[in-house]
Amino acid sequence: MPDDIKGPGPIAVRTRFGISMLPAIVYGLLLYLLIWSAPVGGGVSFVTGLFLLPMGIAAVVSAFADPRATATEWHHIRNGWFVIVILLVLSAVVLGEGAVCIVIATPMLGAGSAVGSATTLWVLRRLRRPSATGLVMVLPLLGLPVEQALVFPEKQSEVRTVIEIDAPVKTVWRNTIEIRNVEASELPFTFSHGIVGVPRPENARLEGRGAGAVRHLRWTQGVRFQEVVTAWEENRYLAWDFRFGPEAIPAAIDAHIDVDSSYLKLATGQYLLEPLPGDRTRLTLATQYRIATPMNAYCDFWGWVFLRDFHGAVLQVIRDRAERTVLAGNRS
Repeated sequence: MPDDIKGPGPIAVRTRFGISMLPAIVYGLLLYLLIWSAPVGGGVSFVTGLFLLPMGIAAVVSAFADPRATATEWHHIRNGWFVIVILLVLSAVVLGEGAVCIVIATPMLGAGSAVGSATTLWVLRRLRRPSATGLVMVLPLLGLPVEQALVFPEKQSEVRTVIEIDAPVKTVWRNTIEIRNVEASELPFTFSHGIVGVPRPENARLEGRGAGAVRHLRWTQGVRFQEVVTAWEENRYLAWDFRFGPEAIPAAIDAHIDVDSSYLKLATGQYLLEPLPGDRTRLTLATQYRIATPMNAYCDFWGWVFLRDFHGAVLQVIRDRAERTVLAGNRS
């Protein structure tokens, strides 16, 4: 444990920190089950679960480990973060929390924990009564019903990615409307797929032609959904609405991210093909989605990260296949 402790008795403070871990972990797990396992009304308590929860956990750690407030603020913050890391590991290994949620939550949990540690230390030094820190500890319980009673503003967002392909429009179109049997070796390394473990695209099968046709998509880890074609201009434009069934994204992947919910809806998508000089093509993939949370800007950032990586992976497969088709035709 860190040694930067003011006043006498650093060993005692470090020992109390070890003892404080058990109540902090138990407290954190109980609140996790209350807030995240059965969200009221199918919603997600973003502020309570991602900010107030770690504040409460950090308050328990600080109040138990250093009730006389002899340690530095940085020492308290590090202690809180240490317990948060343990809880994240437990949530993944024991409770089956998905990697996507953990990655999105970690910055918010770290910030909430730091605020909780600093606030608790301030209370201890000002009031000289460890019991006064109880208010910080119960903040998640106070915030939960308030947050779930609120209605948050909607934000319409779009991620648009462009690639240029050394192949004519007709060739690119054929490799766009259907993308069958994608091999892992065809996909680029991305943060989302290579580090976070987000499912990768495997197959896009087209059923029918024109408006009303359906693209059946399959991703790794059992993800299945459809794209219902709403606009079809041969060799030019393809648009669709997303359709997700109840088992489109297995809960084993991430039980807290629902792409067809009140707080997040993956809505529509389009491919636009534009001919370029020299029998080349500019291909644009755009996806529109809606979010309604108390932290739209933060969630929107992660939407951009994941969709940008997905767009880039799919567009690379289309480009490579179309260019290989042209090369094969030139050789023959």
